[in-house]
Amino acid sequence: MLNKLFKRKAEPVPPSAAQERQNPKAGEVRQIGTEETLYLAPLPVYTGQQPVSMQGFPEVNDVYLQVGGSNIGMVWQGKMLAWVIWLMIIMNVFSPLFLAVLLGIITPEGTNNTFAKDLSMLAELFLYLGIFTTPICVGTVIHTIISQTREQARQYPLRFNRQRREVCFVDSKTHEILIVPWEKVTAWISQGQMVTQYNATTFYTFGMALENEEKGTVQPILFDKPSQAHAIGTWEAIRLYMEQGVPTDKTGAWLRLLLGRELTEYELRPYEGLHTWEVEKLMKIEDRFPDVDMTDEERAKHGFLPRDYWALRWWYVWRVLSFWKMPYMIAEWGHKAGTPVMPERVQQWSQPIPPDQWAKPSPALQKATQLVQHAMDKKKMNFIDACKLIERKG
Repeated sequence: MLNKLFKRKAEPVPPSAAQERQNPKAGEVRQIGTEETLYLAPLPVYTGQQPVSMQGFPEVNDVYLQVGGSNIGMVWQGKMLAWVIWLMIIMNVFSPLFLAVLLGIITPEGTNNTFAKDLSMLAELFLYLGIFTTPICVGTVIHTIISQTREQARQYPLRFNRQRREVCFVDSKTHEILIVPWEKVTAWISQGQMVTQYNATTFYTFGMALENEEKGTVQPILFDKPSQAHAIGTWEAIRLYMEQGVPTDKTGAWLRLLLGRELTEYELRPYEGLHTWEVEKLMKIEDRFPDVDMTDEERAKHGFLPRDYWALRWWYVWRVLSFWKMPYMIAEWGHKAGTPVMPERVQQWSQPIPPDQWAKPSPALQKATQLVQHAMDKKKMNFIDACKLIERKG
């Protein structure tokens, strides 16, 4: 959420209008400058990628899945605020002492300088310096947190209605409502590089485009992702929801294997807040102290980490340094700021409808999905080559 504070030089852009008129297809790869784009839809077929956890979406039910409006990342912002405060404390309090000691070591004998004089001079210098730098640095982080939270409180989330097989976008400025068929949504993954004087950084973007056929315009929606797998996994999670419904296994098999149990509803809250502090503590305890009656050999056999009684103690130390629950209180405030109330038309659109009125997937999508899934799972083809079979086999 600090993307306004740390802007990269080249923001990822949606495909150009000229390319959009060429009707991109699933599995197609296009090069736009230094950025490579892989299209996943229209025609949302099987990708073979492991979907991300459904807990990454702020709201999921039998009618719609909601993307956006989550405060995930605010705890990290609160910790960053704590780090900036500590940086100012170290610079303004400990730096004069360190420099005074250093001057005392390198100053030749017989001079009029003393440790007390140097410390007094440096303390005064850093005091005036801190008066100007501390409000700027701390204020910048606080302003970013507040402005990002207020902006999110004005942003309408994107909704995917699986019963109607439609996607709804509400413009936060004009409040205009755009509803498009699910199978006509264009989705892509972009991979590019940002080159600086220090290194080259690869960035990934998950994008969707909703076409307004009445106006002849396209509404792009972009999300920064840490990796290509995470980007495609986000789309696959949405696709699975739209095609199969709410997964029964919300926590994921890997999490059950890690903890040896299901998470509680308290732990499964899809946002960050004061409960996150307790969840992190519980995770740390279960990570280092599961099955305390097991011997070290048994723990190693079952893949548990070595028993470490300092693990939880260091966890408490870091929480003290990050001002205890302050980051989690900031996240709780961000969650309560929420998102705007959906317009009445969207609320009606989000109501459940009788099963006999549910929209059905088109024969073209059913055939294409079966073809791609068989090619990837049985013939071990990659996604791009498997999608080429759709056009070849009609």
